[in-house]
Formats: sequence, C-alpha cells, structure tokens
Amino acid sequence: MTDVVLPNLGFGMEEGRLISWLKAPGDAVRKGEPLAEVEGDKTTVELEALVEGVLDEILVMPDTVVPVGTILARIRGAGEASAPKQPSATSSAASAPEAANKVVRISPVAKRIAQEHGIDLDKLSTTWEGREITREDVEALVAAQAPATNGSRSGRALAAPAVRKLAREYEIDLATIRGTGAEGRVTRADVETAIETPAAPVAPVAPVAPAAKPQVIETPAPVAAVPAVAPIAAEVYGSEREEISLSQMRKAIARRLTQSMQESPHFYVSAELDFTNALKVLPKAIGINNLLLYLTVQALKDVPALNATYEDGHLYNYKHINLAMAVALPNGLITPVLHGADDFSPSGIANRARELVSRARENKLKPDDLQGGTFTISNLGVVKQIDHFTAIINPPQVGILAIGAVRERPVVVNSGLHVRTTAHLTLSADHRIVDGLISARFIEAFDAHLQAFKG
Repeated sequence: MTDVVLPNLGFGMEEGRLISWLKAPGDAVRKGEPLAEVEGDKTTVELEALVEGVLDEILVMPDTVVPVGTILARIRGAGEASAPKQPSATSSAASAPEAANKVVRISPVAKRIAQEHGIDLDKLSTTWEGREITREDVEALVAAQAPATNGSRSGRALAAPAVRKLAREYEIDLATIRGTGAEGRVTRADVETAIETPAAPVAPVAPVAPAAKPQVIETPAPVAAVPAVAPIAAEVYGSEREEISLSQMRKAIARRLTQSMQESPHFYVSAELDFTNALKVLPKAIGINNLLLYLTVQALKDVPALNATYEDGHLYNYKHINLAMAVALPNGLITPVLHGADDFSPSGIANRARELVSRARENKLKPDDLQGGTFTISNLGVVKQIDHFTAIINPPQVGILAIGAVRERPVVVNSGLHVRTTAHLTLSADHRIVDGLISARFIEAFDAHLQAFKG
C-alpha cells in the first residue's frame, strides 16, 4: 500500500483542508494523475498520485481540516490485497465476536493516549467505516468521559497539533482557553482570539509588614488619573463601515510576515541600475520580467551566501538556486518556486516562469511548486509609478530582492544629462546572517551581469 498524505504547501503551512476527491475507492489511478483538491494557507492545488494502482480507501472526507502529514487515502499496487476494513461503530452486538477477530488500525499517538486514560479501544467510535482510529477519536472519548474545566479535558486541552504549535509560539496556555470546537476542542480561531486579546493586568499585592514592627506609611499626594484611550466604537462611524473577513491566505501572510519582521533584523541596500543597453538586445520572447529573474540567478551564483535559509539556529547553503517569484492573486500573494533556476538559459527561465505564473493564477499549482525556495524576487514594475520599495524576507530564506518600474529617467553620464532606462533595486537581507558588504556585492554582481548581457 502507498499512503497519500497531505503535503506541506509552503509558507509555514501546518494544516490544510481537503476540498474534494477526484477519484472514488476502486478507481484505477495513474502516476501523476490528480486524486484530490486540497487547500493550504495560501493556495489550492491538485494532489497527484505518486504511484500507479487502485485507490483502495479514502480516510479523510471532503471539507475536513487536518494537519500536514495526515494520511488522506491509500493506493493499492498491482497484485496487492485490499486493506482490511474496520467494523463500523454502529455494528450490532451480534457482530462483536466477528469484529474482535479483525485487525483494527490505530495510530501510535492514539494508542498511547488511550493507554494513559484507560480507554477501551473496542469502544472507540470511528467516523466512518475503513478509517483508522486517530488521536482525535481517542481525545473525543476522553472528553466525553471527563468533565470540562476551562477548556481542558483531564488536565489536557483538546487541540490539533498545528493549534498547539501556534499556542506555544505565543506562550499561551491552552488550558486557559475555552474551546469553541466540537467536544470543547480549542481551534485555531480560539488561539488567534487569545493572541489578539491582551491579558488583564494583575494588580500587585502590597507586602504585609510584620506585626512586631509596625511601619508608618506616608500617604502620597493625590495623583490625577490618566484617562484611558477610548476604543474606536462602531457607533462613531455608523453605517459608513463594514467588517471584511480575512481570507486564510491573508491570515497566513500576516502571521508569517509578522514573524519575519520580529525575528529577522532586516538590512537594506538600494541602487539605480541602467537597463538601456540590455533592453536593446533583449529578445521579445524573453521580456523584461524574465530578464530580471535571469540576472538575479546570475548574481546569486556570484554571491552564494544569499542563496540560503536560516532555520532554528542552523544555516543552510544550497548547491542549486530555487528562485521563488512573488505572484499577486486577487486575495493575496503566492510565491511559486522555479527549481534549479541556475541550470536554465534566459529563454528557459522565461518558458518555465510563464508556466508557473499561469498555473498559479488558475489555482493549478502542484505541491512541489510551492516548496524549497532559497531566495525570492518581488517585482512591482507592472505599476509604472512605483520607483522603489522594500520587501519583507520570506522565512526561512535570508534575502529578497525588490524591483521597481523599469522606465526612462534623467541620468547624469560623463557630466552630461541623459535620458536612460533605469530601475531601482532594493535587497532586504537578514542581518543575522548577511552583512552589508555581502549585500552590496550582490547588487554589484547583478549590475555586472546586466551590463554584460548580450541577449
């Protein structure tokens, strides 16, 4: 059997939603054929079969949110027997002896939690026939047998792994949150609400002087109370405003980029570069946007210190350049990855980049298209009014290049005023890893390859 798991779709994804199955149990599948549609924090992709065979069983039903790595289904190869199906929890008592002789699948974590709480696994209720007993099944039974106290069950709050991780990042005790999910489960929304709601300040307790040595405490002069800043009330605006629900993509962007600005000390270097001569020899089939991708790759070859990631105190450099391209979508931003960009010619980069951008805007990216980026380029040149801007590093990468509009500007050349086609580049680098001189060398290398470009 081959497990079909929920992949990491990039940008710190912790959980995803299964939207729909494109195949049914018993259907033959070919390697590379779409099996299901899954939604991550930032995009929807088609999940492809990694092997050829028959879709043996589906373990996660549509419109279900599960952590990354969850087994969604299983594919049976040629000559393999079908996996044994589990008895339904609604089976009659008469079938109990027969069910006892069948193998019941249970995840290791679920088994451990059941043993800790003395749960009889035979009494567990699964959601549908054929699905293994999961951690959620065991926790639901624990919740049903123990009284709820402030969102905790038997001293342990019920929450998905991704929710627990989010709570740990913000040092929030899940036991202090009243869960709004099924069986009192603490959801991501509950944790995000706790993050946004500051805890009430705790009044200091005045020390009690020993009875044997009474102290005389002088009464301080009265201090004028400082008026609290009143919150902006809805009635101030009346019907002139309405609340807009944030998409999951926008929430993910907010969460990750806030983390980037808090953890990575950004350092910026900027320059105005002359594109006049390069554009004269640039083939129309390549175009300016793809020229920028190509030049970025060449500069990274010369300054490999920026082709890196910094993860949990460990720095990693990469043999190949996986260039992530920021692509604007109606509800946010996505960064598909051009893998092995250092192996492509200008025309090769152009063809591959167009394909990626097209599939990104049609929600047809594959999971691999969003993983493994080692450096990012963000180009706002489509808006001619934008001369320059700074971009926020896409963690765990250590650098991102922001490029403004390529257009005609007055430039001083050999003491004379000329009109040249230029663009402003701004490199944002993680100062924990990259120093100013390395950043400057990158811009220098970019310009050298720009001026040497022959088409």
